[in-house]
Amino acid sequence: MPSRPRQPPSPSAGATADAELLSPAEVAKMMGVSPITVRSWVNRGWLAATTTPGGHRRFTRQDVLALASQQRSQQPVGRRPLRLLVVDDDQQFRGYLLELLGELLPDAAVEAAADGFEAGVKVVEFLPDIVLLDQSMPGLDGASVCRRIRGVPQLAAIRVIGITGHLDRRVEQEMLAAGAECVLHKPLEVAALRQVLAAG
Repeated sequence: MPSRPRQPPSPSAGATADAELLSPAEVAKMMGVSPITVRSWVNRGWLAATTTPGGHRRFTRQDVLALASQQRSQQPVGRRPLRLLVVDDDQQFRGYLLELLGELLPDAAVEAAADGFEAGVKVVEFLPDIVLLDQSMPGLDGASVCRRIRGVPQLAAIRVIGITGHLDRRVEQEMLAAGAECVLHKPLEVAALRQVLAAG
C-alpha cells in the first residue's frame, strides 16, 4: 500500500439511496483484518465512510471492493498480508496492543485471543506469522502455549514474541526455553516492539 494513495470518493458519489452499507465488523470480516485495521484505513483516507445519526461508521460495498482490488494490484503475486495474533488475558492491555499494531502495521491482519486455550484454536485457524504472547495467563500460560506451537512441525515458522509484566528473570528464561524468539516487558516500549517486528 503506497504511503499516499489516491483519495477515495465520497461514499455518496454514485451510490444509490438503497446501497448496502456495511459495519466496521462486516468490513473487517470481508477483508480478513481486524476492526482496528479498518479504522486505520479510514483515518489514513484509504476508505471512505459515512456516519449514522447514532455516530456509527458505515461503508458501501463498492468502496470496500475497490480498496480490496487496489490492495491486490499492489501486492507481489503469492504474498499475503502479515498476520499477527495477540494473546493476553488483560482486556485493557489487549485492546491497547491491537490499537498500537493497527497504527504500526495498518496493512496487517490482526486477531486476538483472551487465554491460552483460545490461542491454541486461533493459531491453527488463523495461521499467524507472529504471535505476541503473554506469559502469565490462567489455565494455560504463555510458555505452555509456546511449547505446543513448537511441537507442531507445520507451525515451526511462526515467530513467537513473549510478553511479561514480571521482573523475575526466571519467567523470561522459561519463555525463551519454550521457544520464544524474545521477551518484551510491560509497560511495553513502542520502539522495542517496532524493532522486534521489523527483525523478521
